[in-house]
Amino acid sequence: MPLTTGDFTVPTTELGRIADRVRQDSVLATLSPERPTLFGNVSAVRMSRKPRAQIVAEGAQKSSDTPEWASVVASPIKFQTTVRMTEEVRWLDQDHRLQIVDELVDALGESMARAVDLIGLHGINPITGTQAASVTSYLNQTTNRTTAGASPTDELIAAVGGVAGAGYQATGVALDQGYAFNLATEQYADGRDRNPGMGFGAGVQNWKGLNVASSNTVSGQPEAADTLLRALAGDFTQVKWGFQRRIPVELIEYGDPDGNGDLKGQNEIAYRAEGVIYVAIFDLDAFAAVDAVAGP
Repeated sequence: MPLTTGDFTVPTTELGRIADRVRQDSVLATLSPERPTLFGNVSAVRMSRKPRAQIVAEGAQKSSDTPEWASVVASPIKFQTTVRMTEEVRWLDQDHRLQIVDELVDALGESMARAVDLIGLHGINPITGTQAASVTSYLNQTTNRTTAGASPTDELIAAVGGVAGAGYQATGVALDQGYAFNLATEQYADGRDRNPGMGFGAGVQNWKGLNVASSNTVSGQPEAADTLLRALAGDFTQVKWGFQRRIPVELIEYGDPDGNGDLKGQNEIAYRAEGVIYVAIFDLDAFAAVDAVAGP
């Protein structure tokens, strides 16, 4: 009897593992907690002007004040990761097979986490490394920008100041890993650390009271050419994102799921993970970027 889909089971917990990987590895997920929604366009609303109090003299008439509201509409963005393998993988012992599945699920989870960042930060299609026409709003579109130079500390202070100047309070900062190292190891002229306690920048979660997340997705690499973005400080309450669909890892045995030929005809199988997210940005002025200087 031939091996069927039911004979090659992906454990039911894998969907949760992928979700956990996204929460752990994505800088956007770290700095702006996920808000899942139902499938479809998302209309996010916030109060852009709050009602104001009035001083009332004795016997004077009381007036009213009208708050103002701002809204933004975000469309669903579907993405997927498909991996082909030779059919021989199914001939391994069951124990070995599950080890392969575990490693594959981790890789799929990492690809999903990176996709969230590349879409939300840069509007990039991860598999091509180019701008996705379907993503029209992303955080790196902010016009509030600082040029990276010799002092990451001063540059980040300037970026946070730019956020404050726009009327917002920065809540976090996303760092490229190399920039995080430069920040952590920056010293005064006398050799004292400017940012003590940051080690070499790996795994840093806080800088001057701001939440910190670091990843090379900030610079867009290696999926895309260097975007030159090295840090993004901002009020991350001004961006809402979340999954609308998490589709469990699927084992595909038949057909041509990716345009690369019939699976059976090539003695191959495929694994696929899919998701649908939305990213709604209220105000790009709530964010400030630090950019590296382009090389010659």
